Amino acid sequence: MIKNLILPELDTATHWINQKAVRNDLLGKPSLIHFWSIGCHYCKQSMPLLNTIRDRYVGLLHVVAVHMPLSEEELNVAEVAEACTLYRISHPVLIDNTHRLADSFDNRYVPAYYLFDKEGRLLKARFGEFGALRMSRTIDYLFQRNPE
Repeated sequence: MIKNLILPELDTATHWINQKAVRNDLLGKPSLIHFWSIGCHYCKQSMPLLNTIRDRYVGLLHVVAVHMPLSEEELNVAEVAEACTLYRISHPVLIDNTHRLADSFDNRYVPAYYLFDKEGRLLKARFGEFGALRMSRTIDYLFQRNPE
């Protein structure tokens, strides 16, 4: 199940914002993949912390956002792009309007956070309101133990 998850291919995204993220480009460094939705209150609250994680570990950690719409109203790519600007999301954003990417992660939650090692093996998954904070602590611990 989830404990043996290998970083799935990311090419099932329907759209990209900022830059394209390809699975093979993420290998070689740990990667944080976070699922969010513009209609999710907890997702919006977690964005400043995710940006801090991204900036703290620039060059050491890949951060990729996946927008997983929760309703028909959240399928508008322009609105997702506006939210990315509002929340200062400068890392790659995959838009998963068909939920194919969510299915490859077996994910049904927002917010959801998946941390993979440099070989693409799942290290930790966190979900919900405090998921970003818990993942932040996990990432800090990872880089304190393995600074490279």
